[in-house]
Amino acid sequence: MTMKPLLLYTMTSGLGDYLIMGDLMRKVEKTVHGSRCLMAHRANPHIRLWPFGSTNSSFFNVYNCKELLALINSLKKARTNGYTTFGLQMAPGSVQGFFFHLFLKRLKALDFIVDFNLINADILTPPEGRYILDMHLNQAGKLLHTKFPERLYKLELPVNFKKKPTDSTSGLKDKSTVGIHPWSRRGDLPCFVWSDENWMALIKTLIQRDSKHVIILGKDKKFDEFRHLLSEQMGNTENISFIPSRSVPHLIETISGIDHLISVNTSVIHIGYSLEKPMTILSGPSLDLWIPEAENIEVIRDKAALFPGSDKMIDDRRFPCISRIPLKEIIK
Repeated sequence: MTMKPLLLYTMTSGLGDYLIMGDLMRKVEKTVHGSRCLMAHRANPHIRLWPFGSTNSSFFNVYNCKELLALINSLKKARTNGYTTFGLQMAPGSVQGFFFHLFLKRLKALDFIVDFNLINADILTPPEGRYILDMHLNQAGKLLHTKFPERLYKLELPVNFKKKPTDSTSGLKDKSTVGIHPWSRRGDLPCFVWSDENWMALIKTLIQRDSKHVIILGKDKKFDEFRHLLSEQMGNTENISFIPSRSVPHLIETISGIDHLISVNTSVIHIGYSLEKPMTILSGPSLDLWIPEAENIEVIRDKAALFPGSDKMIDDRRFPCISRIPLKEIIK
């Protein structure tokens, strides 16, 4: 039995969310003949990076009444044109996403709600795989009776950028460079923060013991504060480059020019993974499915945690906390 599938995904507002789900949409549409993918998002500013034409027909901000109505009309029109519409969500088991899809189903805009583990969904697809992109490709494959080629399980960035070192890193070809990204979008929560003192000690070790050139990269409101503190502590900063990101493509270009990335678990690790960079990741209370796996990736976790990571109870210190990761673990 043939079917014209339309997959509606939900997505939140982060850069990493866009990079993964944007890549997923593109791969499903290219692999499954006649399929369509739409994305309902929460005012995600990064959809402007979409390099494959206008976003108006694929991305819909549910916080905007006009766009929400446009999404509902698009889904209803697709059903009229013979599509079977499925509601899926980025985060496995999200109750918010489930009720959003239930709302659309009551409006007769969706045929089926699909979920990894919510028993009230119409179709259950138990999670297969460890990384979020792998899980979604496996889910789509099972739902649409399609086998995705192995090469598609490698994250490709849905962003136009120049894959070459930036001006700030191009003169360092004779030195081993380590990129440091100390910030998280959820940096207001202590469990996502590694202390400035630890970062300073790590940077000193990289420079003085290992003769590395350190590059501080990223975009964060504390970037200048961190640069000032580091300059005060180090005195001589000739082996440190500061590259505040002007844009997401500029951030990607910077990461493409380094040899190793050290970061807390945030969007830059997905960029590093796509660029096949060796990485050391400080992992806190996030679910493991947000962390890519490869031979050149080492994940350091909080061994003092009582429970495994949970995206919901991130302010409970019985769950993993980046601040408790010992400096010696990273240096080792």
